[in-house]
Amino acid sequence: MSAPAASPFLLFRSGHADAFDAVVAEYTGPAYAVAVQVLRDAALAEEAVQDAFVRVWQRARMFDPERGAERSWILSIVRNQAIDVLRKRARTPERSIDDTPAVYALRDPSDTWQLVLAGLTGEHVKQALAGLPEEQQQVVVRTYYQGKRPVDVARELGLPEGTVRSRLRLGLHKLRDSLAPVREALE
Repeated sequence: MSAPAASPFLLFRSGHADAFDAVVAEYTGPAYAVAVQVLRDAALAEEAVQDAFVRVWQRARMFDPERGAERSWILSIVRNQAIDVLRKRARTPERSIDDTPAVYALRDPSDTWQLVLAGLTGEHVKQALAGLPEEQQQVVVRTYYQGKRPVDVARELGLPEGTVRSRLRLGLHKLRDSLAPVREALE
């Protein structure tokens, strides 16, 4: 009688990186079902599953077969990732460019950027954003309209945080300059 074949996860865990594809193939369906159950949103569930598999890849050596089954371990990572997505969405709701004037209520009356935003429509902002270089547009949208911190944007784009902050600062200055005539016309 031959010994049972090792699971793809245990093969991956023992150093066979190519076995990870089999792990993903085996657990994508159940992982997606768990994520959809938690998030109630297909697109968010797909994103959570992808992020969860990255965590599985990174933490595979932490799995202890004596503490439980690999299926439970993997699906708990998926569930926790989905819960993290829910928490993040609750903290930083996405904003639309069309909501710009309402989102940016005047906090500091001496802040020029806040004054400009108070009188603009979403269309003005869209036009100004379209005039930015792509790399600046990308960080401005992710930071202000998706509610992400510069450090998170840096991780997503694979850039140093200082580069993201510089692009953000340059983009905001260019937006202020391009929107100033619109603001003056509104006054």
